[in-house]
Amino acid sequence: MYKCYFILFLSTLTATSAVIPDKYVSRTGHLHVESHSRYLDVIADNYQVYCEMSPARGTVQIRGLMKSFEFKLGALDRAFNSDRVNMTQFSKFRFEGALTNPAAVNFNKPGSYPVEVNGTLIIGGYKRITQATGILKVLRDGTIRTDTSFSIRIEEESMETINRLMKEKLPSILALDADKLGIARDIELTLNASFRPRG
Repeated sequence: MYKCYFILFLSTLTATSAVIPDKYVSRTGHLHVESHSRYLDVIADNYQVYCEMSPARGTVQIRGLMKSFEFKLGALDRAFNSDRVNMTQFSKFRFEGALTNPAAVNFNKPGSYPVEVNGTLIIGGYKRITQATGILKVLRDGTIRTDTSFSIRIEEESMETINRLMKEKLPSILALDADKLGIARDIELTLNASFRPRG
């Protein structure tokens, strides 16, 4: 009888050791943004992106500050980060989504797993439903590495809003039409992040 209890105790310990953390967090995610047009390529990086993933709920959250973007085009970078550009209304961005196939990822087994995420990108009052695909890598030390890419297509009416905001917010030397500045309707994004277990 005691032998049965002992075996049950050991099996409980084994099961406990395989428990998946409630969430994984990254505070130094890298978001790379590219927009290509016939006039100019706009390329920007943000190395201060907060990412959170919950295996149990299958949810993914990404958020950061617009001011943390570094533009490859020096003039645009200086204008975007100057006091003359009021970004109060669009100071932050966030993405709220969910894994479409959470059961396909074994968080206790090192390996690479293809994933899809459906969610909503929110910048100020602008919301865009989008889908991301990528590779989630479970490493032997318990951390998780993700390389994800997704694209956003801006609607025509949103381009009109962007043109208006550019003329209002940017210095006169950069207050050009969106097409001439290089903002295209199609924007490509890639996110690289290393997650550590929390909770």
